[in-house]
Amino acid sequence: MFSAERLGTMGWLAVGLLAGILLGLLVGWVLWPTQFTDADLTVLQESYRRDYTVMIAANYTLDGDLMGARRRLFQLGETDPEAWLLAVTVETILQGTAAPDAAQDVQHLVRLCRDLGLYSPLMEPYLSSE
Repeated sequence: MFSAERLGTMGWLAVGLLAGILLGLLVGWVLWPTQFTDADLTVLQESYRRDYTVMIAANYTLDGDLMGARRRLFQLGETDPEAWLLAVTVETILQGTAAPDAAQDVQHLVRLCRDLGLYSPLMEPYLSSE
């Protein structure tokens, strides 16, 4: 079927292929891995932009820096950041308890919306509890 010489050649070819793969992984993951710095927020997928919006609201609850929160909303690259915030707030309210910590997320979002002068009737129960 296969001669001993042909099996030896195929064995060396397999060893070389395996060594190349391992060397490539070593170089790509250990020696010179890709490092992302100062990435633009506009390239985030929509679900991650929504998560980041919730994080902006949570941070605002902690530090009370309204201008900083507004600046971070503008960095998302939305044409109307305040409409985006209101949409995320309404969507989070409508999701209810589907996500863990959803009630706390809603409180943070509603507080930021209120302080930016944004309103939706869905926010009313959360506004009266503050």
